[in-house]
Amino acid sequence: MSNEKSFNEWLGGLIDGNGQILVTKKGYAYFKIVLPEKDKSILYEIKHKFGGSIKNISGSNSFKYKLHHKKGLAKMVYSINGLIRNPAKLLQLNKVCVLYNIDCKCNIPLTYNSRWFSGIIDANGSITLNEQCDQLILSITLKNRLLLDPLNKLFMGRVKILNSKDAFKYSIFRKNEILDLIDNYFSKYPLISNKAHKLKIIKDFYLYNNYKEELNKPDKLYKWINFKNKWDKL
Repeated sequence: MSNEKSFNEWLGGLIDGNGQILVTKKGYAYFKIVLPEKDKSILYEIKHKFGGSIKNISGSNSFKYKLHHKKGLAKMVYSINGLIRNPAKLLQLNKVCVLYNIDCKCNIPLTYNSRWFSGIIDANGSITLNEQCDQLILSITLKNRLLLDPLNKLFMGRVKILNSKDAFKYSIFRKNEILDLIDNYFSKYPLISNKAHKLKIIKDFYLYNNYKEELNKPDKLYKWINFKNKWDKL
């Protein structure tokens, strides 16, 4: 897979999760995405590719990237055309395509060998440690279940309804499934967000988790404490 194709798939997933491609009533098209400060490197990655501007959002720890000049926006549209899976975002993309006289393409079925999954995790995913049940959980929460059901078939895991948030949550928590993702998927299609740092030390969790009970073996207990300190800082 070329780096260009891989980047475009990743960008499609990122936009499906957290981006907006809009056309104003006056026919003014623009793209925007807001990410936390710890992930602002993603915004600079996009800016390097398409141009645009990045600004700190006053009173928050977030940054906003905005792209409105036609040359850069048209380049982005061509890059993600056929890679957008969120129905709401596809409708947004179609409006820009109509404005720029570009044929809007529908997506093809998602496959395991697509970086789209990494993109949507960078946008909407979380990697958490549940100490009560000694589980690592990789999850994605979205309003649209249609985006999550294919993940269940490709990467295992499960999808459930979150009544409190009026949304759906896809999660992977079994050790063998998470390790399989790390070894066979993320090694080829890496994350760019701060979550990548957690991925790198997940194997340490499985290695040192039992050491926290080794009170009579300080060297082993220290390894667990050291891991936990690293995790909590991410």
